[in-house]
Amino acid sequence: MARFFAENQYLKLKRATELACETAGGVNLAQGCTRVVGSVLSRYFKEDDRHEKLFIPVDVAIDIDRMAKRPLIIETCAEILGYALVPLESRIASVEALSEEDAYRIMDEATELWRMTRLAFADGKIDALERKQMRTKLHELIAACHIILEKLEA
Repeated sequence: MARFFAENQYLKLKRATELACETAGGVNLAQGCTRVVGSVLSRYFKEDDRHEKLFIPVDVAIDIDRMAKRPLIIETCAEILGYALVPLESRIASVEALSEEDAYRIMDEATELWRMTRLAFADGKIDALERKQMRTKLHELIAACHIILEKLEA
C-alpha cells in the first residue's frame, strides 16, 4: 500500500518524538508518564530498518508532549497534515461575546432531545435509529453548551 506522505515526513515525526522525549527529561523519566517502558519508547524514534514502521501511539504522544510542556509530536502531526496548532487561549480570546441566541440554541436543542426521548419511549423501547438520532441530538446540545462555556471563560 502506498503511503500518503514522503518518507522524510515520517522521519520528521520520529525526530519530533525523540525531541519530545529529550525535552520531557529523557526516555527513562518520560516512561513514568506513559503506558510504555523506556525501551519501547525509544523504538518510536529509531530510524533503522527494523523500526522504520513503528511510530508512537497517539495516547503516548499526548503523554510525552504534556510532560515536555509543549506539543512537539502533535504539532508535527498537524504540520504534516498542513495545519498549525493554535493555543487555546488565543482561540478563546477571539470568541464572540455571549448572546441570547446562544441560550436559545441550548433551549432548542434540549427541547428537541426531550421530544425525541418521549417519542422513543412511547412504544416502550428505543430502537437503533432512535438511539442514533438521540445521540446526534445530544452531541448537538453538548456543542451548544461548549460554545457558552468558551464564551464565559473568555
